[in-house]
Amino acid sequence: MSDKFVAFDDIVAHVKHLLKTLESFPDKIDRLYLVRDLFGKVRVSLSDAFEEDESCREPLQRLASSLHEVLGAHGYPVEDAVLFVDASLLKNLDDAAQKIHPGVYWIDRLVTGSDWWTVGDVCLKRKAARYTLFSVKGGVGRSTTTAILAWHLARNGKRVLVVDLDLESPGLSSAMLDSDRQPEFGVTDWFVEDLVGQSDRVIEQMMAAPQWAQDFDGDVRVVPAHGREPGEYLAKLGRVYMDTAAPWTIRLGRLLKRLEADFEPQVVLLESRSGLHDIAAATVTDLDAQVLLFATDSASNWTDYEILFQHWRRRDLARQIRERLSIVSALTPELDTERYLQGFRERAWDLFRDCLYDDVASSGDSNDSFSFDLQDEGAPHDPLTIHWTRGLAAGTSLRDLERTTVEQAYKRFLERFNVLMEINDYGETS
Repeated sequence: MSDKFVAFDDIVAHVKHLLKTLESFPDKIDRLYLVRDLFGKVRVSLSDAFEEDESCREPLQRLASSLHEVLGAHGYPVEDAVLFVDASLLKNLDDAAQKIHPGVYWIDRLVTGSDWWTVGDVCLKRKAARYTLFSVKGGVGRSTTTAILAWHLARNGKRVLVVDLDLESPGLSSAMLDSDRQPEFGVTDWFVEDLVGQSDRVIEQMMAAPQWAQDFDGDVRVVPAHGREPGEYLAKLGRVYMDTAAPWTIRLGRLLKRLEADFEPQVVLLESRSGLHDIAAATVTDLDAQVLLFATDSASNWTDYEILFQHWRRRDLARQIRERLSIVSALTPELDTERYLQGFRERAWDLFRDCLYDDVASSGDSNDSFSFDLQDEGAPHDPLTIHWTRGLAAGTSLRDLERTTVEQAYKRFLERFNVLMEINDYGETS
């Protein structure tokens, strides 16, 4: 092992440089994987079909020896650096594999964070419009906004399904439903019963209609994180995210499809867990939803979003996710509002321009580019604005909110959301 220090952040750059200096591998090895394991150490993996192939032995040992020398403590000794794996197991890794050199693919084996590494495909056959409400920080009004969006859409004739996926901090249903209207079961119950084949026994007792929506032209159904009695909630929560025959994100998609089939909503609102955990990733990347990114104009918020956006850019996922994103200015202050929003817009534009927008200046092609000027209205960086008001800050339940309070805080936000709905071909809501 080399005595030089190689930091974790420098591993990929060292590996890419190394691959350019090595001779090519035999043509028969069409896919070779470099796997960074849970300890941050890099191994070579390829199909066990080559394990006894003498023509492959020398180039593989040369690669293993070079990795051992270049990566320092992040490399394995030559005798441990090559793993021959069943081809079917390797194929399961392809969705998370990133091509870094002709025939060479990079994979990170993670405890958490892996769901941020892929973006699910758009489903053209799905009838309902899905919207995920996400934030990197808590306490920015996602639950309140989810409830008010449901109120707004139902008043304007829409059938709305609201699903509380903030399982670590449940509470959306208490803001929307009276205690006597809470359903028997919730999302956590479905997941634990699904483990033993009983999900169909609870699915029909997971949705409830709020009292305040009964006179609206539309309709609302709420699916809470837990049922009327939380019961052994922590014990259930510890089993929600288990991967069985299918990853839990696939199971989550199956739950949503079943709920949508039963209620036939036009709009589905998903309140996501906050932060950069896998659980939030599923609601942002895997459920084919438009994503409302809640933020305040603070350095920590912009730094956290930059971490996520730069990750998408490095993984070549920007083109797949960027058209789904819209930034939300949450908790916009009552005083000096326009100055605050101008600063917010500038920092949002810097973030999107540097990480997700196309660089028109370098490419010279602006016809089909995904790029926007600072003042472009309706661009992903142009904020949907929610104003801070004392009526909402008091934590009042939606059941008790005055219409004037909602309009004072959400007028600009709802106007922009109506436009967003029209852009996505889901009809007028104004």
